[in-house]
Amino acid sequence: MARSDSPIRTMFDAQRTAVEQSQQLLEQGMATQRTVDTMVLTGLKWQESLQRHYLEIAQAATHGSLSAMATTLPADDATEAHRSVDESFEQLKRTHAAVYDALERELEQGVDSADERSAEFVDALDDQTDQLLEMTETVEDRTVETVDGFAGHLRDQLERTQKLQDRLEEQLERQTGDVEALLERQAEGIEQFQQQLAEQAEAVTREIPIQGTDEPHTAIETDPEHTLESVEGIDAETRDKLSAAGIATVDDLTRAGPEAVAEAADIPESRAEDWIEQAKA
Repeated sequence: MARSDSPIRTMFDAQRTAVEQSQQLLEQGMATQRTVDTMVLTGLKWQESLQRHYLEIAQAATHGSLSAMATTLPADDATEAHRSVDESFEQLKRTHAAVYDALERELEQGVDSADERSAEFVDALDDQTDQLLEMTETVEDRTVETVDGFAGHLRDQLERTQKLQDRLEEQLERQTGDVEALLERQAEGIEQFQQQLAEQAEAVTREIPIQGTDEPHTAIETDPEHTLESVEGIDAETRDKLSAAGIATVDDLTRAGPEAVAEAADIPESRAEDWIEQAKA
């Protein structure tokens, strides 16, 4: 598998370096103090504790990386990724514990020759350390693969989200255009309706009966020949009274009748009959 420059790789590289350095320190200590079994055993336990600590840090850091990427993904995917990481690290921890248990048993059993025991122990330590490093590399590859897959899933999810957002924006733009067109058509319909109402109102006004008669009133141009000014005896005040009653022209006067004119102008009917005669003349 091709190695990448991901933070996970860097973390495992640091762990391997720590394992190798601790092994070298232990072997150097054994070369100078081969007869001090207690110190060797203590150093072995210290190395086990240190490597175990690095494994815990690596596991926690891996979970932290997954959690940072999991905020936009479904909960099931994030849970599965965390579970896979835990399984890998638990396997590595079991192997790690088994290696150091075997080494401690070798030390505690004791051998006839300190030099022979030291040599055998160093060989066993080298073998077990190599196995541990191989297992670490396997877990590293599996962890990086899990994280990379998780990151790929995240990228796919972000791309799908972006495409969905683009489609929603396009749909919103089309709907906005449809609403504007609908509003324009409604405005045109309202304008036509208002115009029809105005025309109907004008027609109804022309058909309103004049006070005192059942005949409909049709408005005509009030040129000088048709105004009430041509009737003798009708002054401006009287014209206003008659106009308020719907009698604005001589034609209105002739159709109104003496009773309606007399009531509108507050005059005797005889005088109203005289005005009507003048209007008919």
